[in-house]
Amino acid sequence: MSSQTPRLNSIEPEAATGKVAAMYGQAKSMMGLVPNLFKGLANSPQALEAYLSLEQLISAGSLNPAEQQLVRMVTSVHNGCTYCVAAHTLGLKGAGLSDEEILDVRRGASDDKKLQALIVFTQEILSTKGCVSDDDLSAVRAAGYTDANIADVMVVITQKTLSNYFNHLHDSVLDLPPAPGLD
Repeated sequence: MSSQTPRLNSIEPEAATGKVAAMYGQAKSMMGLVPNLFKGLANSPQALEAYLSLEQLISAGSLNPAEQQLVRMVTSVHNGCTYCVAAHTLGLKGAGLSDEEILDVRRGASDDKKLQALIVFTQEILSTKGCVSDDDLSAVRAAGYTDANIADVMVVITQKTLSNYFNHLHDSVLDLPPAPGLD
């Protein structure tokens, strides 16, 4: 991957019409740009709308912004998505994590016991394809997470799996600062 040429058509903002143009306008006002991920997803307005609808649901959910970004990062690392690791490096920074804390999350660690439990639980969901044990559920609940939080983790994983896999398929060109390398 990373051929610097996307494998699917990219719908540029100046060529967008109708629903896609409206979604691009919202993205540009929120992020300052229309990400290349969106330009590829826009080949199907429904695919872009699905991604953005999940974003709205996640934002209104029970996880705080740092927890949302943490689950996104853990999922993106698990799925090997360079594009999303870069995006969620910025997201974690925006949620107040330091550069070193972000690198730790990418390594699967956090000094915050509650966030560490969320990292481990998310990794377990991903590695077992959702077939977590009763002990895994007990551990994340003991850390302070509710059943609503657990359900919302699944929504975040779903959205990230969509974007991670799509980025692999599309070979989205990175239009964000790359994430720093891990030592």
